[in-house]
Amino acid sequence: MKEILGDYEPKGKTLQAVGKFIAFGLDDPFHLTTITGLTLYGVGKYMEKKSTNYGLRLAYQDLEEFRRRLREAILDISSIRL
Repeated sequence: MKEILGDYEPKGKTLQAVGKFIAFGLDDPFHLTTITGLTLYGVGKYMEKKSTNYGLRLAYQDLEEFRRRLREAILDISSIRL
């Protein structure tokens, strides 16, 4: 059943969030945290691309995101006055 539905969240998203926090939230003069954070983010991105089970949940989320962006674009276009 999980293969059909897919994951709630793509694998690696949590690691990406931690990497972003470490890279940009913590700032030190030696940039060690920046390198560590970007490395963690890269590993999370690789995990997302390689092993995410793209099932119905993710397809539904992508479809809803597309609908939201389309609705925003239509509202922007319709609000333009010539």
